[in-house]
Amino acid sequence: MPKKPNIKKEALNKRKEKPHGIGEKVINILKILNLIEQDRHPTVKELAQICEVSERSIYRYLYILNQVVPIVYDPKLGGYTFENPHALKSIPVEKEELAVILTLNDVLKKSAPSLSEKLMSLMEKINPVGKKPHGQIHHYLPNIQTELDIEKFNIISEAALERMQLMIKYHSINTNEVTERLIDPYGLIFHDGLWFVYAYCHLRQDTRTFAIDRIIEIKQMKTKFNIPEGFTLREKLKQSWFIWEAEPVEVKVKFSKDVAELIKRKPKWHHSEQRTENPDGTITLTFTVSGTDEIKWWLYSWIPHFEIIEPVTLKETMKEELKKALERIN
Repeated sequence: MPKKPNIKKEALNKRKEKPHGIGEKVINILKILNLIEQDRHPTVKELAQICEVSERSIYRYLYILNQVVPIVYDPKLGGYTFENPHALKSIPVEKEELAVILTLNDVLKKSAPSLSEKLMSLMEKINPVGKKPHGQIHHYLPNIQTELDIEKFNIISEAALERMQLMIKYHSINTNEVTERLIDPYGLIFHDGLWFVYAYCHLRQDTRTFAIDRIIEIKQMKTKFNIPEGFTLREKLKQSWFIWEAEPVEVKVKFSKDVAELIKRKPKWHHSEQRTENPDGTITLTFTVSGTDEIKWWLYSWIPHFEIIEPVTLKETMKEELKKALERIN
């Protein structure tokens, strides 16, 4: 086994050699740093040839570098490397940022365990010797129970990133039909414990939201696609109550004074909300949303503390659905 060079001892050897200017020394040190960072595992002899200096100077440069970032000679690699492989990639993370990362990790542990592992691996790489949590942030996330198909997720993520088309076989939960579709994946959506891909569907000639767990087969194509200029998911779905698209509808609802304080706990329940606090203690909310299906699900959670003012079609639909529900209960 090659003998490990003693950087400090060699550097402090007092034998004379030709002096070099400060500028040249800095350049040579940066060269060495760059070679080690590229995992070239250079030897002292190789560095001396590259920098055109004596091996004695190289030992001195290595000693200087070693004061900033620990460098070791690895006999297996046959050259120098960083003691910590991610030493120069360390990024300081503040406590508040760490709390956000840990919270996100708790979400991923339930919705996508494989992604949770990747997040923690990334965290270790960017902040290997940085701040560590003294304790644990406890989170209770009762609605996130779905296990993500990581293989499908990775294919979709890569395709969206590289702007590559996908061919999918999709089982619709609404029609119970299985169709084959060519799609352009624009982005990913996480909602109510489930992952969706928002894409342009060539079969329907329009954008659609596909649940990843309803995709039976998936294949990345060799053809690329372009996203419309200025496109953002936030802007595209801003009228949706949650994530579904439909024709915009104005919905006006009056909530009883029994739940007025609960309603007021949120500044807005939707970005389009217009709020009126009535003299009798009731609150009237007016929204402009994509269709009525999603807001209808939300309204059911407020039974019996609201009255639908408009549209009449929503009022009649909910009345009919509640009537059927009562019949089933009876």
